[in-house]
Amino acid sequence: MRVDPAYLRYRVQEIVREKEALGGPAADGRHVDGKRAERASRQEIRREEEALLQELRARDREVRAHEEAHLLAAGPYARSGPRFETVRGPDGREYAVSGEVEIDTTPVPGDPEETLEKARVVKRAALAPAHPSPQDLKVAAQADRLAQEALMELMKERLEAQISAGEAALPRKQTARDYGSFLSAAPSGKLDLHV
Repeated sequence: MRVDPAYLRYRVQEIVREKEALGGPAADGRHVDGKRAERASRQEIRREEEALLQELRARDREVRAHEEAHLLAAGPYARSGPRFETVRGPDGREYAVSGEVEIDTTPVPGDPEETLEKARVVKRAALAPAHPSPQDLKVAAQADRLAQEALMELMKERLEAQISAGEAALPRKQTARDYGSFLSAAPSGKLDLHV
């Protein structure tokens, strides 16, 4: 589930404002009922604050695990370590609410077979987290396009080799097997593409 960092910041600011409003000097003429109401308000703010802190802690764990899954699966194609967008909680700590790992999705120059293998790794990395984001699905789709381009290049190379060798048969069967092996290497149930 994607949580908007701006929304979490807003919730933190609201709790801080409510705490500040209750922490100000008491107004003249307050009576016992006013003090009870103030105590109830303080308790409600504490409950809201604790609920928000629990949500921030859970989101922080989820975001860090998500980005770590990308990083581990990307291997040598990770261009960066995880980068996080954080929100300062009412307790003063920073909590990760979104993140990213940059992954190289460029073809391997002059080597369509290596490009095909790279596309497999990139797709696996994009779909590695338990709940791929829309951006993750876009990267997986990019990996599919990269694989298709590499397969077309392989087909072209094989056809040129056959023509130069005087063979008339087209290399369709081998290319179909290559593409089939690419598809079967993808995690099952995760081919319906993604952020």
